[in-house]
Amino acid sequence: MRLNNLGRRLCTVSSLALAIAAAPAFAQEANSQASATDAGRSNIDNEIVVTAQKRKQRLIDVPVAINTMSGDAIADRGITDLQQFSYAVPGLVLRYDGPGSSQVFLRGAANIRGSDAMVATYMDEVPVTLTGGFRQVDLRMLDIDRIEVLKGPQGTLYGQGAMTGTVRFVTKNPDLTEIHGFARADYSLIDQGSDNLRLSGALSLPVVTDVLAIRVAGNLEDGGGWIDQPGTGIKDGNNQNIRNFRGKILFKPSSDFDLTGTIGLYRMSSRFGLDYENPDRTRPVPVSPDYDLLPSRKDRAWIYNLTANYHFDFATLTSSSSYVRLNRDYYSTYIAGPGTPYTVQNEGFDGIHDRARQFTQELRLTSAGSGPLQYTVGVYYRDARSDLYDTGISYYAGGTYPFVYEDLDTSKSWSGFADLSYRLTQRLTLGAGVRTFSDDVTQWNGGTTTQKANFKSTDPRVYFTYALGPKWNLYGNVSRGFRSGGFNTAGLPPYRPEKLTNYELGTKGVTAGGALQFDIDAFYSKYDDALRTGQFFNFDGGGGYVSLTRNIGDLEIYGLEASATWAVTPNFHLSGMAALTHSEVTKLAIRSGESTNVEVGDPGDYAPEVTFSVAADYDVALASNIAGFAHADFSYRDKTCASDSSVLVPRIQCSDTVPLLTPASARLSPG
Repeated sequence: MRLNNLGRRLCTVSSLALAIAAAPAFAQEANSQASATDAGRSNIDNEIVVTAQKRKQRLIDVPVAINTMSGDAIADRGITDLQQFSYAVPGLVLRYDGPGSSQVFLRGAANIRGSDAMVATYMDEVPVTLTGGFRQVDLRMLDIDRIEVLKGPQGTLYGQGAMTGTVRFVTKNPDLTEIHGFARADYSLIDQGSDNLRLSGALSLPVVTDVLAIRVAGNLEDGGGWIDQPGTGIKDGNNQNIRNFRGKILFKPSSDFDLTGTIGLYRMSSRFGLDYENPDRTRPVPVSPDYDLLPSRKDRAWIYNLTANYHFDFATLTSSSSYVRLNRDYYSTYIAGPGTPYTVQNEGFDGIHDRARQFTQELRLTSAGSGPLQYTVGVYYRDARSDLYDTGISYYAGGTYPFVYEDLDTSKSWSGFADLSYRLTQRLTLGAGVRTFSDDVTQWNGGTTTQKANFKSTDPRVYFTYALGPKWNLYGNVSRGFRSGGFNTAGLPPYRPEKLTNYELGTKGVTAGGALQFDIDAFYSKYDDALRTGQFFNFDGGGGYVSLTRNIGDLEIYGLEASATWAVTPNFHLSGMAALTHSEVTKLAIRSGESTNVEVGDPGDYAPEVTFSVAADYDVALASNIAGFAHADFSYRDKTCASDSSVLVPRIQCSDTVPLLTPASARLSPG
C-alpha cells in the first residue's frame, strides 16, 4: 500500500534553522529577501512584480491566475523541494513516488502517461521537464528569489509541456556592486525515522564592479528516511543523500547588453528506488533472494544555460540556449498483495537505467516601455532524446521469467509564438496570443521497427484586463493547451494528442490602504482525449509486460480559487489560499475489442476537491542588530484518487485526506 510520505514527514518533523552572517556585508542578503516579490511578509503596498509573461509586470496586471512565494517565505516555512511546496499552493498536486520521482499536476487535469509533461517546470530560462513527463529534474529550494505558479494553459509562451500550467523557479542573480551571502543549517527529526541534516549557502561576489559578477550556491542533505524493509535489513530506506550546486556569472559590459551563464549540478542517492509502504511504515520483501542484491538509487543531473539580452530603445532581444541531462539508475519491486485478485505468487523487480538529454534554443523580442502596445514574439527549438533500459525478473506461481525491455524516444520540435496586447483606454486592455507547433517524434522499443510521426498544433489565447481602480483589476482569458501524441509497442496503435481548453474569469488587487492583497478566480476546462494506460503480463511471450496507452475520452473540470494576504500591522501578516475543484470523466471513446477501468462519472486523477493553506508571520526586532520572526502555517488537502488499468491494483485507488501542520519556526538574523 502506498501512503502519502510527505504527510508523514511534515506532520512529524521538528526543525531548527539558523541563518548565519559571516560578515556585515553578508547580512544584507537576509534583508534583501524581504523584497516586493514576497507575497507573505513584505509591505503589501510595494507592488509585487513578476515575469510570468516573459516581461516585468505588476502581478495584478497579469491576466492569469498566479500564486507566487518569495525565497524568504519559502525559507520561513521550511520548504526544501517542490513536493513540500505543493501543499502551500492549492490546486498544485504532485504524484510522488519517492526521491527524484515526481510528476506535477494543476487544477484537476492529470494523468501519468503521455509524451511530455502536463505542467512545464522552469528554472529561470531553462525547461527542466524532459520527455515522457515523468523525467523531472529534482529542483531544490536553493538560493531562490521567488516561485511563480501560472495556472491554466500557458502554451503561448511556454510550449506544449505547459498544457495545464507552468511552475517557474526564479533564482537569485549575481550582484554587480556588492557582496552578498548566507549560510544556513537545518536539522530535523522524523517520528519513527532517521534524522536529517541540511546545510546550504550562497555567495555573490562582484569581480569587476558594474561589469562582471559571480554567484555560487550549494546544499548538502543527508538522511530523512522512515520506511523499513526488515527482510533485507534496510532501515529508513527512503533516505536522501543530496549534493546540489549552482553557479551563475553575469557579464554586463554596457547598459545595452548583458550575458548570464548558469551551471547546475545535482547528485542524489537513496536506498530505495521508489517509495511504497504498508501502514506500519515497512515494505514487504518477496521470497526471492535476488532482492538482496539490489543496489541503491542514484540520480545525476546537469543543467547549462546561456542567456543574452540586447536592449534596443523599442524592445529587448533575448537568446536563451539550454542543455539538460538526467541520468537515473534505480530498482522498483512489486508484489501482488491482498488488494489484488491473486492467490498465488506474483512478484518481481525491474532494474531501470534511464538516460535523457535535451537541448533547447529560444529567440524572442519583447517590447520595451509602457506604451499602449505590448508584445512578445519568438521562435523555439527543442531536440530531446531518452533511453530507458529495463532488466528484471518476474516470479509467478513458482516460475521465473527474466525479461529485458528498452525504449528509445526522440523528439525534434519547432514552434513560433506571439503575444500582443493593446490598451484601448486607460482602463481596458485587450490581448491575444498564438503558438504553432510541429513535433517530429520517433520510438524504438527493442524490436526491429522504428515508429515515426509528426504531430502539429496551433493553439490560441485571447484575454482582457479592466482596471476597476489603480490597484484593482478584473481579468478574463480563454486559452488552449496541447500535448503531443506518441507510440505503443510496435504493432499496437499509437495514441493521439490531447487538448485542454480553459475559460477563466478573475479579479486581483490591493486595497484597504495597501493592507490587503487578494486574487479570486473561477475556471472551466474541457480536457479532450485524455490518456490512460493498461498493463498486462505476457505469459505466452516468455514473460514481461504489454503496455497500451490509449485516449479514453473527455473530462470536465471547474473550480474556484482564492488567495489573500492581510497586513494586520506592519509586523504581523496573515495569509491564506484555497481551491475548490471538481474533475469528472464525462465521455468514453473506447474502440471495439478494448476495455478500460475508467467509467463515466469517475473523478479525475490526482484532483482533490478541497485544498487550502493558511499562515501567520510576526517580525520582531530583538535588538538593534538582531532581527527575529515567528511563523506558523496549516495546510489541508482532500483525498485524491487515481485510476489505473494495471492488473496488479484495483480499478481506483484513493489516498487519505492530508492535514499538515508545520511546526512554528523562528530565526535570528544578525546584522
